Amino acid sequence: MSNTHGTTDAMPLPLTGPLPGSTTGGAPTRPRIVADACVLLAGWRYVEHSVLRIIAGWGRSAADWTDKVAVFHHTWLQAEAVDRMRRRLDMFVGGKPDQPVNVAFERVMNAVLLAPSFTDAMAAVHEVVQPALAAAYVGYIGSGHRVHDLPTHGLLREILAFKVVQAEWYADFRTRHPQPLEAAYQQRVRDALWGIGSFALPIEHVAPFAAACGVGTAFTMPYTPGRPQGWNASPDVFPLLEMDYAHSVEARRLWFMIGYMREMGVAEDQLSWIYYADTLPWQYTYEEARHMWDESRHGNSGLLRLGDFGLGIEHVGYSSYGKSGDQILQPLTPRDLYEQFYGITQIAETGFFQTKRDGFADFDRGGDDASAEMMQFDIIDETSHVVYGHTRIPTLMKAAGVDEDYRARGQRERAACQLTSDNRVLTLKAFMHSGSLPQNAGPVRGVEANAVNKSIERSLRTLADPKALAHYDWMMTVVREKCPLKRMDEIPTRPNLPM
Repeated sequence: MSNTHGTTDAMPLPLTGPLPGSTTGGAPTRPRIVADACVLLAGWRYVEHSVLRIIAGWGRSAADWTDKVAVFHHTWLQAEAVDRMRRRLDMFVGGKPDQPVNVAFERVMNAVLLAPSFTDAMAAVHEVVQPALAAAYVGYIGSGHRVHDLPTHGLLREILAFKVVQAEWYADFRTRHPQPLEAAYQQRVRDALWGIGSFALPIEHVAPFAAACGVGTAFTMPYTPGRPQGWNASPDVFPLLEMDYAHSVEARRLWFMIGYMREMGVAEDQLSWIYYADTLPWQYTYEEARHMWDESRHGNSGLLRLGDFGLGIEHVGYSSYGKSGDQILQPLTPRDLYEQFYGITQIAETGFFQTKRDGFADFDRGGDDASAEMMQFDIIDETSHVVYGHTRIPTLMKAAGVDEDYRARGQRERAACQLTSDNRVLTLKAFMHSGSLPQNAGPVRGVEANAVNKSIERSLRTLADPKALAHYDWMMTVVREKCPLKRMDEIPTRPNLPM
């Protein structure tokens, strides 16, 4: 792929000798009571957080489904690692959860971030940075007091276990993507790492302090996430499912399989919510990393459920909610972050609660335990996400300079979305019945942030396409014959989709 992620040409060279304030370069500048462990942990916390930002920043470039799943899981594992270190740092005399660290750490991690490709970035993370961290942690455990500092030893062992999971994925990734790495970039990273003692030295936190990894660099994210194999190999049957949704429980069942699978696109957007949240409190990043991992698991669960019927991406399509083009993703402003976070938590997630409860009841009554369970666990996650929303929205509003009653706004806009959806279904049904649009009918749009992939024109092309109609009938037949629903006469008609 082309390098849309900036260049290292303007990067200052990393320090390659003793650092100001380090224990190898002069007398420590901290009080004697502040343990080396505190200084080491502060640096490690910064590096682990930087790895989180690098994975999130490059994650939209992941194309294979397996790699998408890993990007979100590993971002969450990194959040867990950072959170453990922050809590431990807060216990030390003089320690702070976000203790400032020497600018040398920023130079090293920016060198990693400014990679020529996703593969190169992952190689630097998993072949250089992570092994160096693991060696530093193992060395610390082996040399530190096994009782006095057991809490630090314990959290480092937990983080080492996370790194085993990440390393197993990377080994498989390189088997599937064995292309040569850019030698000059990899050497820059190794040189930069050597310059700070490969994370094994307690480098004093003296000014100038490190900014968040990537801040002030030329790094950008791609607008269009990586395409999995088969992403455009089939017609989009969603318009047909929308039209049949209310009166056909079988359509509802297939809709949720595909709909959950496509929630991977929400997670892909959330990567940018994390990367561009460098000025927000840590708790936002921590909770959003979990939120994002949950959405990616919903995507994976939808694909796995389709797989139960022998269906895959090549049968249902995947375009990350219609994103296309080679342009970069413009950096998100605080207002962008607020609007996108609000849209997902207050419109989409809150708006779908009753719909999902209805789906659980219908599939449970129909004897499809696997589909019912999928709904059950999604509701658990979404309940947590709405709580995150109410907790974090005031923080995002403050950062964006917004003053509004977001709950009242949410009620209005959810109602507007439902009306838009009802009108859209009427338009689709009218077209199927007569072959033409109702008089004065045009594109039906709801809240702009939730109108993705809802073009009437595109939907009508589907309804007029014999191949799409035949494909839809075939998929419905496959699902029906593989797992026929019971007691269908007892399953009620439901409202149209809420958006």
